[in-house]
Amino acid sequence: MGGIVWNEWARVMCLTASFVIFTGGCLGSFQPMPAFDALRKLEGLYTPVPVLPAILIALGLVVVVVECPLVGKEYFNSSSSYMPRIALYIPLSVMSMLVGQTVHGGVYLAIGTIAYLLAIRDDFIKQQKASFGQRMP
Repeated sequence: MGGIVWNEWARVMCLTASFVIFTGGCLGSFQPMPAFDALRKLEGLYTPVPVLPAILIALGLVVVVVECPLVGKEYFNSSSSYMPRIALYIPLSVMSMLVGQTVHGGVYLAIGTIAYLLAIRDDFIKQQKASFGQRMP
């Protein structure tokens, strides 16, 4: 598969992940369910107000804004925007795996991040082949 195919597949995976993370964050705000029992004992994450699900609600919306931009479509559709996305999605996928309702969204986001890495690899290989072909007489 080429870089364009990986890009579109990663975009669909990340949009699905953002929906699951947003919905799980909304559910986690009313009924907090940490993925690990040790997280329940940490003060400030779940006891007075469930902070982590509230953060995940906002970050789920940020993923939608990054994947479907209204302004700057030329930048967000180019391959130069893959690395900032990966830098955003890796911590977000780890953070979303800490809340029980958003574990699946974290897995989907990790898969989308890997697909963006494969799109970067395919674009790099295509550029290398193009530059190698130009040097040959």
